[in-house]
Formats: sequence, C-alpha cells, structure tokens
Amino acid sequence: MNTKMITRGAVVAALYAILTLTLPAYGPLQFRLSEIMTLLAYFDPFYVIPLTIGCALANLASPFGVVDVICGSLASFLALKSMSKTKNIYLASIYPSLFSFIIGLEIMFLSTEPVNFFLVTGQIMISEFVVVTIIGIPVIKYIMKNQYIERLIQPLHM
Repeated sequence: MNTKMITRGAVVAALYAILTLTLPAYGPLQFRLSEIMTLLAYFDPFYVIPLTIGCALANLASPFGVVDVICGSLASFLALKSMSKTKNIYLASIYPSLFSFIIGLEIMFLSTEPVNFFLVTGQIMISEFVVVTIIGIPVIKYIMKNQYIERLIQPLHM
C-alpha cells in the first residue's frame, strides 16, 4: 500500500467520523448523512476499511460506548464488504439497511427502557434506506458527473 492510498484512506475515515459527529445520529433514528459515503465501497473495495474505521471513530461518541464501537463497526463492515462485491448500485445501497438488525439488537439489549426490536430495527432500516438509497445514489451520480471527482473516487489500484 502506497502513501497515496494510506492518505486517501485516512481522509475518508476522518471525513466519515467528522460528518457523523457534526450531525450526530445515534439510536433508533439514524439519519447519518455520512452514510452516503458507504457508496464508495461499491466503487472500490479499498474503502471498506477506511469507512469501517471512520464508523468506529464516530461511535466513540455514542451513548452506548464501546459496545456501539464494536457492533456499529461490525454492521458497517458487513454492509461495506457486501456492497463492494455487488455489481448493481441500487442493490448495493440496500446492504446498510439489511445489516442494521445488528444495531437493533444492540439497542434492544443496552436500552434502559423496554424496546421493541422490530420497531427499532425498522426505524433504523428506513433511515438507512432514505439516506443511502434515496438521497445517496442521486448525490453520488451527480458528483460522478464531475470528471475530477470521478477520478478521485475510482479505484486506486488501476
């Protein structure tokens, strides 16, 4: 791995964490605009690790503490890895919603109040779908019209 790749990975991880911390979203309604960045894994598997690290860093501020760092990072990693192996951007955009059941379980077990797993998980799934699929895909497609940005997003190992 060269310096350019390490630098790009660090910038992506930091940007994800900063966007999440600037507009905090923890708990059952997680409209994290930083989740739009998960679509980078669709374009290049390189981004799986930086985005997972960014998620872990952002979750350090979570009210659920280290458990959210572990569970949130696991959910993100599984979604990102799946996205990186998918050929269709619309299908890829669904994976963050699918793996949000991990966060639903986390909230159900860690909440001090009784929590309906299906309700909480459904809320997280909907918020992920809205941010990544409904908002994220059009944003990424618009951004990709800019040739300079498209070059930045395209695979680094080409």
